[in-house]
Amino acid sequence: MSQVRPGAGQSGNQRPGGTPPRKPTPPRRPATKNTSAKPGATKTGAAKGRPPTTAAGKGGPAKPGSKAGARPNKPVTARPPSRFSPATMGFAAVGLVVVIVLVFVVIKVTGGSSTPPGQGPAITAAPPSLVDEVTGVPPSVVTAVGTGGSSVVAPQVLSGQPPLTSGGKPEVLFIGAEFCPYCAAERWAMVNAFSRFGTWSGLRETTSSPYDTPPAIATFTFHGATLTSQYVDFVPVEHETNDTTALGTRKVLQPLTAKQQNLWSTYSSHYGQQTGYPFVDFGNKVFVIGPSYNPATILAGLNQPEIAAKLTNPNDPVTQAIVGTANYMTAAVCSLTHQQPASVCTAAGVTKAKTALKLS
Repeated sequence: MSQVRPGAGQSGNQRPGGTPPRKPTPPRRPATKNTSAKPGATKTGAAKGRPPTTAAGKGGPAKPGSKAGARPNKPVTARPPSRFSPATMGFAAVGLVVVIVLVFVVIKVTGGSSTPPGQGPAITAAPPSLVDEVTGVPPSVVTAVGTGGSSVVAPQVLSGQPPLTSGGKPEVLFIGAEFCPYCAAERWAMVNAFSRFGTWSGLRETTSSPYDTPPAIATFTFHGATLTSQYVDFVPVEHETNDTTALGTRKVLQPLTAKQQNLWSTYSSHYGQQTGYPFVDFGNKVFVIGPSYNPATILAGLNQPEIAAKLTNPNDPVTQAIVGTANYMTAAVCSLTHQQPASVCTAAGVTKAKTALKLS
């Protein structure tokens, strides 16, 4: 897995010159002189060198008593209506079934959320029941999951850096984007982890870009959300919007300050990365550079209620990825708060993560 690069989409290639020129109209063929017409013959039916049409439809003389162009003594009947063969009807039925199945697949992949034309995925207030499920993971599950196993990538630890603080508290800076599928996965763990240090308000649910890979990962957005905490100052920046009509149609949502841009560039470069999403700076001490787990194999095809409902089962891959990542993040915050609150920082699952990261 790698980070998602920021930036607007590329414009499509267009042919120069605007509307292509019309093809020249070919010259008309000159009329063919009728050399077979006899003197005194009428002009009817002799145009373009053709002999006059008779009752028989040929160039011979008309039969006496018949009218030109008519078929004598033969009634005109309507053409029988065409009918579809049983084979054609069978193919049509199969095609209809395929279309219906594809529609249900698309709804399933997008989590059942609608995408307003030209606006990108819908953003709605997260139901309190959903937030409660994500933030209220049982302590027994937190302990059982620990670091989440091989599906979770541990964050990076860096010593000797100037502390990052704001408002007299350690600061945690998140830089992400609403279109980003890896950010979508990271937010699930962040909502759980930071709820251990405070209270969320203003969380809204959405999906990542339906045009990216993997598409339409169910998630939250931190734009407009607030964490009220006495221990840590969480600063989320949703730098870009979602895609609206195609991949790369996103726009800047929250501009970065010069300080935020410098932190993003400096520590990404330190770990040999270009600036990309997601980026989480825990007080200039612990860093998430890129995704902590793969949403394509963990979250794809699930909507918010389905993901939240799994968080009580420590053996589910969804729970292991989300709670395992949250335990690492909790250990990172505890290293900034002098292991406060003690009830959170001394929990067995957090202690496992702290030991793995070699944090004091």
